[in-house]
Amino acid sequence: MLDFVRLQQQLRGFAAYQQQQRDLLQEKLQAALDAWRQVGDVEALLEEVDRARPSWLVARPLGERLQERVRVPSRPAQVTVVAADGSQIFPDRHVEPPCFLLNVGRVAFQLGTHEPVRLESIPRFCFRQEEVHELLDDRLESVSVEIVSALRDEFELEALLELAREARRDGRPLVALLDGTLIRWMIRRLHQRELEEQFIRRYVALLEQFRRERIPVASYISMPGGAEVVNLLRVARGECTPEPPSLSLDGLADRLLFSRLLRPGERSGLFLSGSHIQRAYAEPHRIVCTYLAVPGPYGQAEIARVEFPHWVAEENGWVDLVCAVLLKECEKGSGYPMVLAEAHEQAVIRAPEREAFYELIGRQLWRSGLPVGQSRKQTSKRRPVL
Repeated sequence: MLDFVRLQQQLRGFAAYQQQQRDLLQEKLQAALDAWRQVGDVEALLEEVDRARPSWLVARPLGERLQERVRVPSRPAQVTVVAADGSQIFPDRHVEPPCFLLNVGRVAFQLGTHEPVRLESIPRFCFRQEEVHELLDDRLESVSVEIVSALRDEFELEALLELAREARRDGRPLVALLDGTLIRWMIRRLHQRELEEQFIRRYVALLEQFRRERIPVASYISMPGGAEVVNLLRVARGECTPEPPSLSLDGLADRLLFSRLLRPGERSGLFLSGSHIQRAYAEPHRIVCTYLAVPGPYGQAEIARVEFPHWVAEENGWVDLVCAVLLKECEKGSGYPMVLAEAHEQAVIRAPEREAFYELIGRQLWRSGLPVGQSRKQTSKRRPVL
């Protein structure tokens, strides 16, 4: 229970502090815009990045001109769009026997046709030791959140590939979409280099299957928090020199910069992510991004980050196809791609379903004459006294 009286004491001064932060952010944003306009020679700037070797993640522009802005073309009249999203029930140390659940929702739209929408969810119940033994020697009860999340991401990509194959139509463009990043950030939290590299190899192997079958795959990140492009400007401003400027751009997100640079319906140029994890990706699969200005109410635009493997960026027209599909889906979905929202609805496991999941486990074990273990703490949390 939250004590609002005590909380109110801590909230004093909150508005004044936020105003100070907003003023500082506006000052940083103006400095970033000035630096953006002054960059001329991209190659020279990248050479400076290589010399400076900053500790920050720095995006590498793929075009000759940093200030590129592209008007996204109209979406093709007919196009196949498939999407997948995932959720999970993590292993619970208060419940025995140990297990966890992955659930992927996936959808297929045959846009511009009268073909029916395909909506489905695919659960994967993991309770056998063999299901993780290829990856680690630990028992199921010690499987970490990061490992389950990595397995879920693999399952999402695998299910998306299968659906794309089934939904594909001859002569019709096809786009495969995911929510969130294609960069395996959570992998580095495993602190087991061999296991990390194994997960990345498995993920990249799935991307390779998309490439071989010529299926453009991309991911959509709403309100991205990264600052790789801003960090490029920090190098341009000399922030990693012995005498840096007094005002640092640290804390300024890329989306704030592009909110001042892009009009609704436009995208930025292409940037290769500076993530160190990408060193483990095979060259064609290193992740490239563009920033997309999604139209919103009152003429405002939300800046989304769209990611795809490098091989998608190299194919003529594929980036524009992906962005055109996303813009139209955002228009239908009130600012967020409808196809991804539908995939999420198929994937999400709500609290009553989680409880029903554990109830089904208990019933099945009881019918088989087997015990089911649950800590007193977990029982009391599920059935509060007051």
